[in-house]
Amino acid sequence: MASTPASASLTARFARQHDELGRLAKALLAELDTRTLAVDASRARRSLATFSGQLRVHAVMEQEALYPRLLAASEPHIVAKAQALLEDVGTVYDAFFDYLKAYPDAASIQADPAEFSRRTMQTLYRLRVRMKREDEELYPLVEEAALL
Repeated sequence: MASTPASASLTARFARQHDELGRLAKALLAELDTRTLAVDASRARRSLATFSGQLRVHAVMEQEALYPRLLAASEPHIVAKAQALLEDVGTVYDAFFDYLKAYPDAASIQADPAEFSRRTMQTLYRLRVRMKREDEELYPLVEEAALL
């Protein structure tokens, strides 16, 4: 089914958000020099705050604009795929926001820069895999269902 302008517009907006999150993730990863973090982690903490703010906006938009419509679709395969992706996204986002709680300030990063670096790389990788699944599996469903 051809995508409607509204569904294409919304999926394009989410794809742009993924691109921006990727750019912000690269900026955060560039701050992971443990020698620098041990002395001053303020830049890394600002990068983390910027990334997490963008991710929160993205997550809310998904939860309010995409998933409810997909879960209400009349096509069972769309509902099933949306439900599976929704269950997965919840665990990924929960893991990210739990990770974020461990680093409320620069001092918490400086306390163990190697662990911060390891957890950051692991967490960003999980989010990247998740965004790739959304790009490849979720957004085509939105367009197929022409729900928006």
